[in-house]
Amino acid sequence: MKIVLKLKKIAATVLAIALFTLCLTPPVMAANAKDLSQLLKDNWCVSFLWKQCDLSGVDLRGANLQEANLSGANLSGANLSGANLKNADLSDADLSGANLADSDIFGTDLSKANLTAANLNRTRLWDANLTLANLTLVNLQDANVLYSRLWGSNLTKANLTNATIHGADLQYANLGNSNLTGADLQSFFSRGSKQVTNLSNANLEGADLTGANLKGAVLAGAVMPDGSINEEMASNFNSSSFD
Repeated sequence: MKIVLKLKKIAATVLAIALFTLCLTPPVMAANAKDLSQLLKDNWCVSFLWKQCDLSGVDLRGANLQEANLSGANLSGANLSGANLKNADLSDADLSGANLADSDIFGTDLSKANLTAANLNRTRLWDANLTLANLTLVNLQDANVLYSRLWGSNLTKANLTNATIHGADLQYANLGNSNLTGADLQSFFSRGSKQVTNLSNANLEGADLTGANLKGAVLAGAVMPDGSINEEMASNFNSSSFD
């Protein structure tokens, strides 16, 4: 009898510990099965005032989402690495913490999207719209950004190491304390392009521009790494000036 009581006490203790641990464990993000099914079937899943498209934590590696409508969708923590997002609508979408490494983002609408701490390593951001997007702490290392619109976007503490950013519109963008080491922002203007890399009125205070190439980029009114205001229209910027 004593042995049975001891076993019951041990079992009760183990159960209590398990329940306590479960309560401390943060909930795992899981997509709504119906929302995922709808996306895969109809190539759209949008959020409305009365219904949210929940694709949080979904695994869509290598998925073909060309021209998909995901406006306002919750894709936080989703895995979209290697996905085809050409001409997709991701405006106002929540992509915080999402993995978009090696994805194709051609003509994609990401205006006002939340990309906080998202991984865009080696992505191809061509002619994408990221107007007023939140890119705080985003990883854009080795990304290829061509002719994309980042007007007023928040790139605070972003990692842009070795990124290629040509013909992009970064007017009024906040790049404070971002890492632009080895980034190539040289204007295409001298090569016959219709667009230049526009950083006018952008905030670069505290940014690391070691080895960055900003030759020919428009920096009128930009706040430079040392806090000074650039008054020239274009700059043959020498990063060693702020090393």
